[in-house]
Amino acid sequence: MRKRSEDQFMVKILCSLTHPDRGKEQGRRDLEQSKGLEWGYLIREMSNEGVLFLFFYYIQQYRLQGFLPAGVAEVLSRQYHANLRRNMIASAALKPVFDLLNEQRIPFIVLKGIALAEHVYPRFGIRGTSDADLLVKRSDVHRIDAFLSDLGYAPRDSSAIRALDNPVGYLASLDYWKNNGSLPNLHIHWHPVNTSVPAFMFAGRIDPDRLWEKAIPTTVANASAYTLCPEHQVIYLCEHALRINHSFDRLILMYDIFFLLKTFQDEIKWDIVAEEARRFNVSNLVFLGLTIVRYFTSLTFSDELLRKLHPVDLTLFERMFLRFQCQNRRFRGSSMLVYLAMNRGLMEKGRFLFRTFFPPQHILLQRQYARDREFSVSLNLLRFWEVWTHLVRIFRRDR
Repeated sequence: MRKRSEDQFMVKILCSLTHPDRGKEQGRRDLEQSKGLEWGYLIREMSNEGVLFLFFYYIQQYRLQGFLPAGVAEVLSRQYHANLRRNMIASAALKPVFDLLNEQRIPFIVLKGIALAEHVYPRFGIRGTSDADLLVKRSDVHRIDAFLSDLGYAPRDSSAIRALDNPVGYLASLDYWKNNGSLPNLHIHWHPVNTSVPAFMFAGRIDPDRLWEKAIPTTVANASAYTLCPEHQVIYLCEHALRINHSFDRLILMYDIFFLLKTFQDEIKWDIVAEEARRFNVSNLVFLGLTIVRYFTSLTFSDELLRKLHPVDLTLFERMFLRFQCQNRRFRGSSMLVYLAMNRGLMEKGRFLFRTFFPPQHILLQRQYARDREFSVSLNLLRFWEVWTHLVRIFRRDR
């Protein structure tokens, strides 16, 4: 199914508005040429793509409300301020949790979400924060599990004892919810790679201790915390966006990277990014991620930098994936092509596909939030159908 003109406009207007020099002028011209677009659809899609509040921020900054159809500015303002309130409520709820973790001397790195909203985006209300992703040390997981239990949190997808036995390259997290259903949820990670699709090609090469060595002390939710250093954040956000269950399917994944690079443009040491990406065996993920961000946004950086990350020619599967992206055919599952490319030879590709179709049983149980259920063959069938659907979509869309 091809994208509508509204989808093309959404990509174009955000690229224009975020341009460092011509944002207001180019954005105004794009809006003047947007007659006949269905704004109800546009608002829904911008919301689904996670960029509705980013769009409103720039419309407000450049005072372009008069170029929108009647009533649209009011809808945008109402939704933006509702998101700002949600973020503030989430921040207030996270502060005592973070403070208590600090009192217990349990270090944690805040990934994505609220850390990006506070430190990378121009305004706190631009990025949604539905949960809080924390990277902790594996040796602290049992302590954190007991600590969160005392605060009324419980893991809904598995247990600490079972999940810690997951093989490297699969799920490496627990999803904690408040017993009373209040938000935000806490997603506790002990390894940055967290996926139900086997990532054994690179996950074992990523040493969490190295991330901790270079982590930066900061404040998040008005509490002491750590964030990844800018170089590791670039790598992590590219790897995260290219997981098969994401595949750069939403524009927010691009703009997370865009604003990270914009915020730290004078601090990021690109030689270190390239060196660490090679060390972690994710150079191609960073190359593809930055290539996509450069294509869809107003961000610019040199071909020389990209060649440092990926000096050899792209494989057939990588070229197919990039072609989908550049045609604005962004859909979950398409980065299966990238993962296949990372497995060299037919034997390795076959092994990867087999473990993708048939992961360990406890991984399937955790993925389906079925921690209290006995394993059923229906989970295998559901997984088979999910992966098969991804593959069918890839090759149907290539025609």
